[in-house]
Amino acid sequence: MTALERRYRRLLTWYPKDHRARHEEEMLAVLLAASTPGQNRPTGRDAFDLVRGGLAIRLRRVAPPGSRRHWRAAVDLAAILAPLTLFGGGLFRAAGYAGRLAFDLALPNLVYALPYGLIVLLAWLGRRWAAIACAWAMAALHAAVTMARLLSLPEGTIVVGDVLLGSGRPLIAASMLLSALPACVCAAMLTLAPSPGPGPVGSRRLLAWTGGVLAACVVGAMLPKAFGAVLMLAAIGTVAAMALRSPVGRRTAAILTPFLLVDVMPSWFTDLAGLTAVTVATAALLGVTAWLARTAEPA
Repeated sequence: MTALERRYRRLLTWYPKDHRARHEEEMLAVLLAASTPGQNRPTGRDAFDLVRGGLAIRLRRVAPPGSRRHWRAAVDLAAILAPLTLFGGGLFRAAGYAGRLAFDLALPNLVYALPYGLIVLLAWLGRRWAAIACAWAMAALHAAVTMARLLSLPEGTIVVGDVLLGSGRPLIAASMLLSALPACVCAAMLTLAPSPGPGPVGSRRLLAWTGGVLAACVVGAMLPKAFGAVLMLAAIGTVAAMALRSPVGRRTAAILTPFLLVDVMPSWFTDLAGLTAVTVATAALLGVTAWLARTAEPA
């Protein structure tokens, strides 16, 4: 056995065993026939095609056609819930400041939330490309504003929101990316979704759930902390319990988890290593789920 054949056989282990048992010798013969004299390593293109083909077959078996329809609906639903979450988060913060009569702080948060309300409306009306353009524009604007604000601070001071993260200029880039990451993930989800929208959940049902949660969160932000927290947790917990009962709801929750993580708990990722890890994990999850959604037939 030549060195080239051994390397090709190692690459073929990416395929499931039953597939290799039927096709390994045939595939190997084609690959060896296409090789050049003296070649002892697979070309980069051949290696990529073999790994990609093996992973695609494994993914197709993990997610059969019926399951992929659920993934398509979940990706489309998650894509509209992401900007809706940012819109609701802005309203929640604005309501919290307004409840303390700090209207000078409430207004900027309201201004930040309104473009995401527009993005949700565009996606809901089927204006996908307009929603995507607005989402990426917001991500770029947020990154630019954050960078300008950080660079204007004294050297060694890094702040995201109201949280002092640390000191040292190398962290400025991480802080800027961290602040812009939720907006970027939101834009990526809209870009990757085949047709962002409520899907089989239904517009009226999603609108009712969303209105209830937003109302509970806004009112809760204005109430004393203990009462407000109970009201918000009750509203969110009720919707979550209902969503997790359905296949689409469970998949939607899985897709939204990284987005919610970077949006709600940014202080977990205050260094470049943590930021890189969560970015790679998020990109991998969005890539796999988008592939499952786009290879499914529309419901």
